[in-house]
Amino acid sequence: MSHHFRLKLLLAAAATSAGCSAFSPEIFNQVLVQLGSTFTDGQIQICPDELAFAAANLLDVNQRRRAPISLLTTPSPRKKEKDDDGSMVELPRLAPSVYDYETQSIPGYLDLTPQEEALMQFLQAVRKKYSRSTTIRIAGGWVRDKLVYGKETPSRDVDLVLSNISGKDFADLVCKYTDEVGADDIRIERPAGKKGGAADQLQTATLLINGFDVDFAALRTEKYQKQSRIPTSAGTASVVQDAWRRDLTINALYYNLNSNAVEDWTEGGIRDLVLQRIATPKKPLPTLLQDPIRILRAVRFAAQLSFDFSPELLRAARDERVRSALQSKVSRDATGSAIDDMLGTRARDPCRGIQLLLATKLIDVAFPLSEQCDPAIYRVGLRYLSRTQSLVTRIFVQSPELEWNIANRRFLWYAAFLKPVYELMTPNVGSKRGRRESSFYQLLDALKRPKGDVQSIESILKGAKTIQTTVLMEARTDAVQSAVRSGADLRSVTPQSSQWKELSELRWMIYQALVPIGALWKEAAILALASSQRDVNVCVDQFKDTVHLIEDQLHIGGKIVPLLNGAQVQQYLDVSGKEFRRVIEAMEEWQIRNVCDDLDGIDEDARKRVESRLVAHLLSTFPRYAREESPVAE
Repeated sequence: MSHHFRLKLLLAAAATSAGCSAFSPEIFNQVLVQLGSTFTDGQIQICPDELAFAAANLLDVNQRRRAPISLLTTPSPRKKEKDDDGSMVELPRLAPSVYDYETQSIPGYLDLTPQEEALMQFLQAVRKKYSRSTTIRIAGGWVRDKLVYGKETPSRDVDLVLSNISGKDFADLVCKYTDEVGADDIRIERPAGKKGGAADQLQTATLLINGFDVDFAALRTEKYQKQSRIPTSAGTASVVQDAWRRDLTINALYYNLNSNAVEDWTEGGIRDLVLQRIATPKKPLPTLLQDPIRILRAVRFAAQLSFDFSPELLRAARDERVRSALQSKVSRDATGSAIDDMLGTRARDPCRGIQLLLATKLIDVAFPLSEQCDPAIYRVGLRYLSRTQSLVTRIFVQSPELEWNIANRRFLWYAAFLKPVYELMTPNVGSKRGRRESSFYQLLDALKRPKGDVQSIESILKGAKTIQTTVLMEARTDAVQSAVRSGADLRSVTPQSSQWKELSELRWMIYQALVPIGALWKEAAILALASSQRDVNVCVDQFKDTVHLIEDQLHIGGKIVPLLNGAQVQQYLDVSGKEFRRVIEAMEEWQIRNVCDDLDGIDEDARKRVESRLVAHLLSTFPRYAREESPVAE
């Protein structure tokens, strides 16, 4: 492919993914980052399949991004005051700084669910009875998510900030109200255990109210020592001071329960939501140096919301001092937790997070690799993740009728990005020493992933290879495609017919491939398809056909429950040790081939007939072990 033709394809992909007719350099760069492309001797080193996947991925993401508020607000004139640390902070001249489309205020803007309405009314009832002078606000993520996602916000975490009372004291008033007044429709629980430490010092509290995790805290300021990212002291504050201490403008928004209005005291939160931008209230470099974990939080929200960094934040994040502070001030546990949030189930665009870590040159701090690993492996992982993300978007967003456990999505993102590292493992990695020396397991250990997460990630990676060499293997494609084309349901096909035998054989083959993967087989199938060189649309169709074949035609579920237990087997066969294991395996295969793995709901007589057929099969398969006095199968 010529250089000029490649360039035209890139420009077309960029314009398409931006959803506009004009060329955008920013989108062009996004395509290059998606591809991990380089310029060599005036040539763009890229393959058409990777270009198609990158363009499709950007298009999918941009189609899902929507402006949360339809009109940019015009900030009012500002004045400057000194913050507690001596720096100059821009404050709004008029208070409260709230907006709507014409009057720069948005009272009553949030569309609350009935459950949220009940919570707000209950909190207001407590305030009016015991603390009328208190202003109750919800801060941060809940407000942001309501503005972004609308009425059906995914957030059940509600962070309350109170104007003139400690969080602990107000939480006590909430419990006192339910004891004295009662509230039939309100259920309150205190979480098990005690936070201690900072929670005691800050006088905060947490209650579970009707399924909402409600944190209570007072408005506050914080002071830091240079060598630590943990606040050394906190003091009472105005809402303006509380807003300006926060990490990001989009997290410095408040919902005032007293006035039923959204407040934007930094005059940047609403603007940055509209611009889909991640920015800090204060200057970004001091903000990041004060607490370096904030750069990982910024990356997390960029991935979660599919937002971009502001140019100022991007420049600050590239500063070597931020990298040094992240390594020296932030523990590996905190770093691993931040990365896990970035790849969490709520992340719309995990590729965005990896791209920003690459762009800020913090990727090796977040994902530390051993010295023998080529740093280029990060971009290879990004390619796998990009193709996987594109498939997930197209499959499950465009086909909502397909069922998928969204909690497993986090493991899929890990598996896709770490696939090239996993493939570096040597055959002796099964030993304890081999695992300790493996870059893959060292990286997961550095990320502080628990054993269950490691097993799930590994299951997807192993399962993808198994599915690739069985279900998706060229030698198996004809049998799979024949079954898909026929659309035949194995349970409805005449037993022992040629079609039944073909489907029965296919069921056993696929069952053997899926059992070691368990509940993560769909994630493994997606990764297997994303790792292939097939066209994205072909991959989408093949995944849908495979799921339909497995679930609706062959009715393959989880690992089966044997029809006969060990004692029952011993009634018919005098067998033990390895031979007993062979009998159990033969019983499993017979049940799968004959679709006798799910007998719930059948009557006792029908079950006995199935058991009799199974016994007859075992006696004919293992005649040398048959007991002379065993019961005769009907």
